[in-house]
Amino acid sequence: MTLRETSYRGSSYGLVPQPDTGFDVELVWACTCGFQLSPAEPKQLAHPLSPALLRVAAAAADLESLQWQFDQRTDDLESAVRQAAHAGVAITDIAEAAQLRPADVQQLTAGGHPLADVG
Repeated sequence: MTLRETSYRGSSYGLVPQPDTGFDVELVWACTCGFQLSPAEPKQLAHPLSPALLRVAAAAADLESLQWQFDQRTDDLESAVRQAAHAGVAITDIAEAAQLRPADVQQLTAGGHPLADVG
């Protein structure tokens, strides 16, 4: 997740309200999946996090965001490989362009998901 400005003040999903600063912009933690969260720790949190645990929580959020991006890119590559095969491109050419083994491309075009278990 990255800390960025947003103009979605008052948006109901995923935002913790912040004090009105007189501007129509607020800072939020934003995930590439679209989820947004206030950078302030919610007052209603039953067990406030220590600074060390805040770093752990931030690192976990970063990892989750990267995993989501990895899954999206994997789906994009699988789709592109299938489209190329459907268009009649040779398996060896697809494998070279995708930097995959021809056997993986063959499995992918046959309906498998060999890239899902990478990483």
